[in-house]
Amino acid sequence: MKKNVKVSGFVSLIFVMMMGAMFTPAGAASADTTPSFGEPVKLGDPIQSVAVYDSAYGKESGHDVMYTTSSGHPAIFQVVDLETEEVLRTYPLEGTGSVWTHITVPNGNVYIGGNGYLYEYSPETQEVKNLGGIGESVVYGLSYDEEGRVYFGSYPNAKAGMYDPATGEMTDFGNVAPNESYTRSTAYHDGYLYLGVGVDNYLVKLNVETGEHEKISLPDHVIQGTSVWQLDAFGDYIVAGVGGGDNSLLFYDTTTNSWEDTYYENNKGLRLIQGLPGSNKAYFQQGGRIMEIDYETLQATDTGVRFGTFIRNTSWVELEGDPDFPGYSLVTVQFAGQVTFMNLETKKVKTIQYPVVGNPIPIQTLEKGPDGNMYMSGYPGGKGAVYNTSEESSEMFTLGQAEGMVAMGDHMYFGVYTGATVWDLDTTKDTIAPKQIYDIPHQDRPFKMEAVNGKLYIGTIPDYGKLGGSLTILDPGAVEDTKVFENVIHNQSIVGLAEQNGKLYGSTTVAGGLGITPTEEAAKLFVWDLEKNEKITEFVPDIPGLDYHPNMISGMSVGPDGLLWSAADGTIFAMDPESLEIVKSKTIYEGVKDYGRWRPIHIRWDDNGVMYTTLAGKLTAIDPESFDYETLAVTELATIGDDGDIYYTSESRLMKIDVLEYTLESARDLILKEAEDGQIKHSVEKQLVNSLTQAIHHRDKGHTDQARKHLQKALDQFERAKDSDVTNDLKVKLALKTIEL
Repeated sequence: MKKNVKVSGFVSLIFVMMMGAMFTPAGAASADTTPSFGEPVKLGDPIQSVAVYDSAYGKESGHDVMYTTSSGHPAIFQVVDLETEEVLRTYPLEGTGSVWTHITVPNGNVYIGGNGYLYEYSPETQEVKNLGGIGESVVYGLSYDEEGRVYFGSYPNAKAGMYDPATGEMTDFGNVAPNESYTRSTAYHDGYLYLGVGVDNYLVKLNVETGEHEKISLPDHVIQGTSVWQLDAFGDYIVAGVGGGDNSLLFYDTTTNSWEDTYYENNKGLRLIQGLPGSNKAYFQQGGRIMEIDYETLQATDTGVRFGTFIRNTSWVELEGDPDFPGYSLVTVQFAGQVTFMNLETKKVKTIQYPVVGNPIPIQTLEKGPDGNMYMSGYPGGKGAVYNTSEESSEMFTLGQAEGMVAMGDHMYFGVYTGATVWDLDTTKDTIAPKQIYDIPHQDRPFKMEAVNGKLYIGTIPDYGKLGGSLTILDPGAVEDTKVFENVIHNQSIVGLAEQNGKLYGSTTVAGGLGITPTEEAAKLFVWDLEKNEKITEFVPDIPGLDYHPNMISGMSVGPDGLLWSAADGTIFAMDPESLEIVKSKTIYEGVKDYGRWRPIHIRWDDNGVMYTTLAGKLTAIDPESFDYETLAVTELATIGDDGDIYYTSESRLMKIDVLEYTLESARDLILKEAEDGQIKHSVEKQLVNSLTQAIHHRDKGHTDQARKHLQKALDQFERAKDSDVTNDLKVKLALKTIEL
């Protein structure tokens, strides 16, 4: 039930939200008037997950232990006793949400690569230290040298870094791969650091003393993937694993500076499995089989051990008292925190769910479903959730990282990264179990999904290192007839779609996949013929109020006025769908430029004709006629529930703001107060107050129809008022339109 605005006891407008005090924008109501919106309500952290990318191993108090980190905000580093199956200690890594790499150095210390920071854990002191970084967003691919110095790669400037624990100094070798974004992996050997580069797939050989470096191209036979994800030193070889393509595992001979002819496809690992100390063997996973490599011949033989998922990082441990696992067994971790043991002698494999501590993870996407509930996906992928708005409870389910969602009929459809797969959920079923129905070729992130006439229209971002998104038209009842139109707008990706009168209107971003620089200078609008399935026109719009052409236009939505509304940076604008002329425009947030890359801003409409948008990352209520607005919160995700209230996210939290209902009395009092403050012209105040007083009179006598007639008269008087007559247009409109008789 909605909260009613009281007749007396005026309360302050809500401008202080989760992220701190928001400014009172020009045109918004003054701070001593009745609010239109309730206080933000925390609805909980709907998606909680154990999401681990990597691990390292060591010994503490005579026990084998695993070091791993659960992603979240913040990520949680954990020390896990492999023998007692206990989590011994946990450490929140402030400033880091995801950890891709861990390594244990010979003195037992553990290094952890976070979001721009390198962390150090000491088993002796049982403390974790933030060692800082080199100004990058992500630390990738840890390795170390004979002196215990730790090396790493990075994103987004493809740098190499080094930390020397003897001096406490951090060295930034700078960008080692011009025009690239990723150095995903590293391996140290004999004075040189080798780095795996993405997205163009090659190696860099760096002299760690002089900083000089050179490029090493991959062999011609390699089918290119997204990055050289894996590098390891194996004797005098640098073993390189290419992620994607044919998933090649390659061998670079550092004594001859050349690639060996021997290589293996379908490698499924992030690290090479090193043999026991003194062994000349190594191991890798190929097609569910653990394969053994002989150092002398590089020939691989099947060990007979079966393991289905990626090899992340490994060690050798002894399992006391288990006859199926004699001697040393291989141990590794899986994404959800399961620990797997493999014995090469008996070929036995066992997987145990260890009590790795989970974490609320950020909400990646939020949309209202056909059942009125709120559907969400998480980052990183693996879990989704649905929040039941009537029961005020949430339930998690298995789902990849959905970038886009849309409701159609009784179904919810999800566009999932990676690989731009489309998933279908029947919301009428008792079990929440989405199923994959399509895989869009050459694409990666389906950020925009629109339901039109029983079909899904999907705008996508291409794969890593590629430009040019697709428009996919998919009928869930005839998936085999799906049509994919590639590169609809040359070298641009589609992030806005809306249908009006048999035409599909779209908008773009100049960005492509990660790791490639845009070639186009301005985002575009385009029109698509739904019957002929062909593009009618495309153009760069001139948006009043902007003296430049933005890189991204999104949020396309048909308003109650029949206009096509979109947004760019801090500006909202409306286009006539016939003339394609920009007929309305307002820069709400000054000084915002180059906002966004892929994620479309949201534009939603309530039953009162008020727009709610995530313009420039701020939840904003806007009157589309006067452009009066209120800033409510900081968020990139928001929608309107069937109850008329606003649902939005704050990192891992689902939040709600009530849109308050006014009574005839409270609306009249608001108008009197606004007039007293000089916000409403006296003549307009008199008309509105008289009409509302008459409505109250007839309501009290039981004459509901007459009361509605006078309320409508007040609305008509308000609509006729000039812009200069009513300053707080949005507040008065909400007051009059939320009255229920």
